[in-house]
Parts: sequence; structure tokens; C-alpha cells
Amino acid sequence: MNDRKSKNVTLKDIADRLGFSAMTVSRALSGKANLVSPETARLCRETAREMGYQPNLMARSLRGEQLSTIVMFAEYISSHHYLAELVDYVSRSIERRKFGVISCQSITSFHQALRNFRLAGAVVIAPPEEFYSDPFGERMFGVHYQAPTVLIHSAVEQNVFNEVSPDIVNFSYHAACHLLELGHRYIGYLGGPRAEDEPKWFSLRRKGIEKALAEYNLPAQRLRQQACPDASLGPAALQQLLTRWPETTGVMCINDEIAISAITGAQEMQLIVPRDVSIIGSNDIKLAGFFRPALTTLGIDIRGMVETALDLLFDEISDRREVAGREPIKIKLPANLIVRDSTAPPTAKS
Repeated sequence: MNDRKSKNVTLKDIADRLGFSAMTVSRALSGKANLVSPETARLCRETAREMGYQPNLMARSLRGEQLSTIVMFAEYISSHHYLAELVDYVSRSIERRKFGVISCQSITSFHQALRNFRLAGAVVIAPPEEFYSDPFGERMFGVHYQAPTVLIHSAVEQNVFNEVSPDIVNFSYHAACHLLELGHRYIGYLGGPRAEDEPKWFSLRRKGIEKALAEYNLPAQRLRQQACPDASLGPAALQQLLTRWPETTGVMCINDEIAISAITGAQEMQLIVPRDVSIIGSNDIKLAGFFRPALTTLGIDIRGMVETALDLLFDEISDRREVAGREPIKIKLPANLIVRDSTAPPTAKS
């Protein structure tokens, strides 16, 4: 048995061990188990697992088979705990539904997976703006691939794909209202790409924050945004923000990692959080409540978002719905503002 695991196990190897035909084993393992008896299907699956069998996706795709496999695309997973949790939940949920997962961390590899395999569907997590300009690589490969697709946590308005995302406008509004209720009148926003790189990225957040400012009869110019692509740049980005706009006393951050590093940047400027500047994070990572000061943040139901999105995807897969031309389903989920110690009324400046 161990010798088998050291080799590339084939369907014929499994058939020889069980005394079945290779066709019977193929049917049992390729989504056509209804063509064999339940006991035969069980034996084939157990023996394949014991022998370390790995299906050849390329060969099956060349035969025109629809694979029980989902391609998942998410960038920069290692730099965001929230993204890593999303990817983990998505992968595990897909596997619980008895499908395989191909994980891609670049648009190029995502396009290649779609081009090379006849996949059941796609999950796109926190897509960058370039995804929307050519989501399936049609210009790159000269093909038109229409697979059931769902977006999770999109920060850009779109009307093509099914989507389940946090209500970015609404939770930005509530976070800004929290600062305004405390008495802050100049709000900074830290995080994300430069406007010239992804011009639409900040629009939903801006809309929510400007709505809050308007309710307090404050002009939109009281909001100042500073790009910061990852937490390693957080201290410098916060210092740049406060140097350019020293009147800023409340800062919202795109994620908790950047918020935590921004607090370090404030301390390097001899500022005390929240006495001199209040800071709000987003996503409520596990360390947010243990950091000091404990981080005020926005909590998102990751599990609920993932399961809702995958329900949409698998409904479309099982119904074999026509993707092109259908009205996409878009679900926006609320976030919960969790108030801790990193926000407080601003200190009056002499």
C-alpha cells in the first residue's frame, strides 16, 4: 500500500486492486456515481483515498468533463488576517459540499485556471478594480468563459455577478457617526491603494462618511484620505496624514492590522490614543480586543457571508442556470460597531 502512495496512482491501479473495470472506477470517482451501485462507489472512493489517488484535472477537462471543482481567487492573503479567514471559510465550506478547490492569488493564474479547466464555478474574494475590466481574461485568451460566479466582499459597485458583501456605505457611515458623536470634526481615513491606482476603491466608503458629515452640517472637505496598502506602512501613513492635516483627531482604518500599526505611529509622534487621536479599525480580528488600547472596530459575520455567497453559487450550479444576461443577486450585510478603548472625545487644544 505504501508503495502505491509513492507512485502516480491511476484509475487502472484502483480497478486492478478491486477487480473492477477502469470504467466502473472512473464513473464512481468522476461525479457519475449514480451509474454504479452505492457499495461499488463507496469501495472505489475508500480505495482511491487509501492509495493516494489524485485526479488528473487536465485530462478530465480535455475529455470535456464538467469538474466538481471551484476556482477561488484572492490576492495578498498573508497580509490580512481577515482575508485569510475568508479564504479558510470558503475552502472548508466548498469541501463540505463535496467539491474541490483551486486557489489562485493572481488574476493571471485565475484566468489560466478558467482557460485550462471546465470548472463548475468561481469565487472571487475582495476583487481588485482590474478584475472588473476583464474578469475572465477574454481579451487575454480570446475566449468567453461564462461560469457561475459569486463575489465576496466587493468594494466596487457592479451589476454583473452575484455578490455578498458588507454594506460598505452603511458601516462607514456608522463608524463616522461614532467619531462625530464623540465630538470629532475632522476625520481621516487610512488604508487602501492610491486613487490613481484604483480610483473607484474609496467611493463607497467616502459616500458613507460624507453622509455622516452632512448630518452634522459639516462639509465633505472635513474628510481626508491617506493611502496605505498594508500594515507595515501604517505608522508612516498615519504620521503623513497627521502632518498634512494636523487638525485631524479621528481616524478610520480599512482593517485592524493597519489600525494597530497606526497606533504605533501615533505613539512615535508622542501622541496618546485615544486622548490625542481616536482610531477605529475594521473586521474585528482576534487580537483587536487584546491590543492596548483595545481597538474600536467593525465586526463582520464572516461565516454568514461565506455561507450565503456559496448558497447562491451552488444554487446556480445545481440549477444549471444561464449566466449571461440574468439579473445578478446582490446581498449587502450589516456590520456591528464594537466600541472599545481606542476612541474617546477629543481633547480640547489650547
